[in-house]
Amino acid sequence: MDLPFPFALPLPTAFYLTAYVVTLTAHVVFMNYVLAGTALLAVAFARPRPRPGESIAILKDWMPLMLSGAITAGIAPLLFVQILYKRGYYTANLLLFNRWMAILPALIVGFYALYLLKSQWLTRRPAWVRAAVAGVPVACVAFTGYTWTENHLLSVRSPSFWGDFYATGSQVYTEPQLVPRLLVWAFGAVPTLAVVLAWQHWYRGTGRPRSIAGLAGVGLGLVSAAAGGYALAADATTREAFRSPMAWPYFAAAVAGLATQAGGWWWVRTADQFHARRLLACSVGLALTIGGMTVCREAVRIHTLGAARFEALYPAHADAFGKGGLVLFLAFFTVNAGLIGFVFWLVRHRTVAPPPAAHGPH
Repeated sequence: MDLPFPFALPLPTAFYLTAYVVTLTAHVVFMNYVLAGTALLAVAFARPRPRPGESIAILKDWMPLMLSGAITAGIAPLLFVQILYKRGYYTANLLLFNRWMAILPALIVGFYALYLLKSQWLTRRPAWVRAAVAGVPVACVAFTGYTWTENHLLSVRSPSFWGDFYATGSQVYTEPQLVPRLLVWAFGAVPTLAVVLAWQHWYRGTGRPRSIAGLAGVGLGLVSAAAGGYALAADATTREAFRSPMAWPYFAAAVAGLATQAGGWWWVRTADQFHARRLLACSVGLALTIGGMTVCREAVRIHTLGAARFEALYPAHADAFGKGGLVLFLAFFTVNAGLIGFVFWLVRHRTVAPPPAAHGPH
């Protein structure tokens, strides 16, 4: 691994890893919006007398669709990670068993709870009921993120560790890096939400740039602090991975992305309305940060597995690559992306027909 990602890898492995990173980055954008957005909704609904600002109204309207987008966008990286890591991924699934499968009912419950937030029924309920209902989606999404991180960390442990873990009968796995990793991704959700929400305001021609820029600034500060905590908690293998030729250019890009976001949001807050060029600067910075950190995440996984274990997977990657199906995958990807885009267009341009006028008896 003496070259930047993915140039030191065989073509099949490089293809699947690149596809995984790209599709996971898209999934992260949706999931960040949902995680930070449901948290803001929970705070808004917990107030004794909610003040439904326009940002909260946008989040409430869009959240079910964005959660659907997050789940749909998560299918492709889920398929690629199975091709790439096979035994480790499947072993972690089996060891966690019911805990791992619990993400399915959790997401279903969270999805339907989002529709309750849109209902008039909830607005007539006491404050504690509103707060309890609004807390359900964020708890379900947070549980899903925690379970994915738990599964990921367990999947890179050694076969001997898996045997010892199985002997304990536990379905909960933890280690010192678990919480710092979760905090980095959780706090990183806030700047992502700010970027997407700002574009939504720009599209509607509404919103206050200063308030969204303030939200982004808080998120950037939190994620920077969390990243520092993760660096302190990281083991020697993780530090080596970040310093490796495979990852360090992308880590530098991620840091540059944070600086670009900070400068972009300072530029945004000086205007009285949202401008596309200023939001584009924030978006470029966000893409650099998420994309760079996603590559670093895989570099840490590969270094934790070790060169021998990872290189042993090359023949399986080559075998899968030789099966064909790329054209079919791209065709379905294009169709699904088009359908998702069409649904977004429908949501933006929806019209509600007025009820027919009542007519008295003739």
